[in-house]
Amino acid sequence: MVEVRVQEAGQVREALAGAVLEVREAADRYSTGIMITDVGEGCYVVRAHPAVPHGLIRETT
Repeated sequence: MVEVRVQEAGQVREALAGAVLEVREAADRYSTGIMITDVGEGCYVVRAHPAVPHGLIRETT
């Protein structure tokens, strides 16, 4: 699991892409997908999640 915090909206895409790369190894190891959850203004949680099919990325709020 990786927590991402950004100050400006323009930073979100790059920050989340980096977090997905970090989490991808665990997702592949456990054959899960990746869940990105918006948990507040400028704060996201990126994690391998069994509810997401392997190879996919799902975003939730």
